[in-house]
Amino acid sequence: MTSSFNPPPHWPEPPEEGWAPPQGWQPDPRWGRVPAGWRVWMQGARSHGTSDAPLLDSEDVPASGARVRRRVEKYPVSVMNPGIWSDNQLEHEDYGFPEPAPRRARPRLRLGLTIAATAVGLLLAAATAVVFVRLTSYAEDSLPAESLAPAAAEVATTV
Repeated sequence: MTSSFNPPPHWPEPPEEGWAPPQGWQPDPRWGRVPAGWRVWMQGARSHGTSDAPLLDSEDVPASGARVRRRVEKYPVSVMNPGIWSDNQLEHEDYGFPEPAPRRARPRLRLGLTIAATAVGLLLAAATAVVFVRLTSYAEDSLPAESLAPAAAEVATTV
């Protein structure tokens, strides 16, 4: 039996039937990598339409570069309310990003900042009310009444 070159699905077809890459040949990097488990060399004549069984089950082949998930023994989701899950059966997904840096939970700091912001807001509201009352009493008691008389007479004559 002879072996024949079997290009991956996203590579261009060979120029002719029975073509074999020359010594030292490298594929174009734009074509992409060979998928995991792909047979580049096939034994015997190539027959279109028939294929051997896959080398591995597709769920065990990390063709996308992602880690293969381990299979769970039992279904770990419990339903609290219809449509709401209390737990997720999926582990941390690997989408090519590194693990996030661990963050310390700081509930006391958050609580302290919330109380401080609320106190500052209440003090600001109280100060605004006191300033308004003082300005109103100043306008009623301390401003001269004569300055308002010509304006009141002018309004009375125009009506």
